[in-house]
Amino acid sequence: MADRRAGRGRARDVGPEGWSFRGSAHYQFHLVRSSVARQFVPPDLPLVELAGYTLGGFYYANYADSPAGRMDELVVLSGLVWNAPTSCAWASHVFVDRRSAVSHGRRVFGLPSRLSTIRQRRAVQGGGEVVAVESGGGPIVELRRKARPSALKGPKISFQLPSFSGRTKHKPDLLKYDLDLSATIQPCTGYEVSLPASRGSSKAGSALAAQVGSILSGKMLASLSFKNMSMHVKRPEVFAKNEKKGSAPIGVPKRRRAGSAKISSVQT
Repeated sequence: MADRRAGRGRARDVGPEGWSFRGSAHYQFHLVRSSVARQFVPPDLPLVELAGYTLGGFYYANYADSPAGRMDELVVLSGLVWNAPTSCAWASHVFVDRRSAVSHGRRVFGLPSRLSTIRQRRAVQGGGEVVAVESGGGPIVELRRKARPSALKGPKISFQLPSFSGRTKHKPDLLKYDLDLSATIQPCTGYEVSLPASRGSSKAGSALAAQVGSILSGKMLASLSFKNMSMHVKRPEVFAKNEKKGSAPIGVPKRRRAGSAKISSVQT
């Protein structure tokens, strides 16, 4: 059983070239009602939606090495947003088990990072595993699955992914940053999302659990495992807003235009 309690320490700030991470991750896609997503996505960012739903889910990572050292992270994605010419998943809740990662995420990236306890254990019945997340004085969510990912290897894929963040009290501006990711990616068994009983939780913990539950209660569409993952995250840039009458807002970074996701290589 892995019990990753909230730790101290200081994140390594390596300067303008960015930050590097190594480890493994699980990416799970869920349908999210547009009315729910709108509660967490900035109002001037249009949602990519169809029939009243957008695409959200979560990203759960185990980093063997990061600027904060060994670390676990759960990122809840409330919806897919459009800011021409690209779309990105919006991270509305970020739970990390390192205090330095909370400070770094808030101060540099404008992420809604929260200090959390993340425990991973084997399920008592039926095998598999359970990931329990606690924050804000109470349990937030449990992720359960009966089987571990397949031992079969998928392709090694390298790609660049643009991301948005900000619009928090620490970083009021809309930020854009790129990350370069390389990993062996394959479909895997998804997690069942289990919401905790509110009894015994603080008021803040209960509110957080309700928010996460409203986002992840929709149908799971797919899940992917990222093995032997290396990720390099570049320093964010402030987006300037160009408002055109009768059109959606367009974000333009001060030094260059945003790019869409680009796959640079695939190795089988």
